[in-house]
Amino acid sequence: MDLAGRLRDLRIQAGLTKTALAKPRYTVSYVSQIEAGRRTPSSEAMAFFARQLGVSPNFLATGIPEGIEDELRYRLEVARTRLREADPAASRELAGQVLARAAEYDLEAIRSEASLVAAEALAEQGRLSEAIDAFEEVLERELPERERALAVVGLARAYRTAGDLMYASQVVESFLGESRRGPLDPSLLAELQSVLVSIYFERGDMVRAERAARHALAAVADVGSLELRARTYWYAARVLAEQKKWSDALEMSTRARMLMEELDDRQSVARLHNAYAFLCLEAEPPRLEEARHHLDRAEALLSGTSARGELAYIHEERGRVALLAKRPDEALEWAERGLAEASPDGLENARCLYLKGRALSALERGEEARQVLREAADRFGAQGARQQEASCWRELGEIEVARGDLEAAVDALRAGLAALDPNRTRA
Repeated sequence: MDLAGRLRDLRIQAGLTKTALAKPRYTVSYVSQIEAGRRTPSSEAMAFFARQLGVSPNFLATGIPEGIEDELRYRLEVARTRLREADPAASRELAGQVLARAAEYDLEAIRSEASLVAAEALAEQGRLSEAIDAFEEVLERELPERERALAVVGLARAYRTAGDLMYASQVVESFLGESRRGPLDPSLLAELQSVLVSIYFERGDMVRAERAARHALAAVADVGSLELRARTYWYAARVLAEQKKWSDALEMSTRARMLMEELDDRQSVARLHNAYAFLCLEAEPPRLEEARHHLDRAEALLSGTSARGELAYIHEERGRVALLAKRPDEALEWAERGLAEASPDGLENARCLYLKGRALSALERGEEARQVLREAADRFGAQGARQQEASCWRELGEIEVARGDLEAAVDALRAGLAALDPNRTRA
């Protein structure tokens, strides 16, 4: 609503005639011309009419109530807090309320921020298709650099979780490669590079993962939130673990966990206990009891939350513990529980299938194992997780060797080598 309509509506709501509004300083004609949109009142006239109407000059001029921006920003912070507390449903509801009020008063900056929080909440709920649409809608707006970078991070994470690793990396790389943009804030650069580390790691592209980890650690050295620093340390730990640098990897993982415990972010601390368990299982020799301890801590922290994807990861890691302890029956049970919790089209689903195939193979149920491992290989391949696809083919090759079918074994091993061919990736 423009000033003309607002002045007229407020006058009528106050029960004032044009004469009563104008007296004693202005004429009825002056008020009529303003209400007709033919005159713009001076600042002095605006202040006079606002007093007559019992509103602030700012509200009369803009239609925005006093303090509404502060109120909405506060409510948006509450929505962000709910997201950190693993309550994405409440976060999305609050963000939606802020979005509606911001739209009512045409507060574009707050609308953009609320849309971003709502998209992040959708992603945390596992509603990836809706989240991707929401992030892309946010990126179509005119955004400050910070919000644009955070939307890119959210979009890339959503594509990564959905399994499209190639496009996830392209989203970030394209943003970082924009020539029209100046230097990024170090904390945003660390966030973007950390996402790239996780994507490259899933793809098995360890050279790029290591390079991105170095960039992220350099950017976050003296700046950034505790949460960002923790996440960066964890991604660096995964790269170090892949290089068999176990002492350095565990040190980075411990730093990350301590930072998240300082923040008291239960879901993030649980993820880092999961991460520590992963590193314990990758160590030589595997540290099974320590891994169990961290998985117990992670599950306790997630009790009462809706983090099904995180629980699927815990079940998968418990299955790996069981396999290493030579208990394939138990590993198979954990794999089935993980599949029940995991998104049907995400990477965690493929990982649980891989665990199930290995457990079936250990139980000498070869035909079932072959079928499950082929399904896992197909899913990893479709999602660009080349290293994990190759692992499936290696397991299949070993099954064929045990069956005495050397030709099929060679075919499986060749398929594994083809999966690792860097020319298969667009990025």
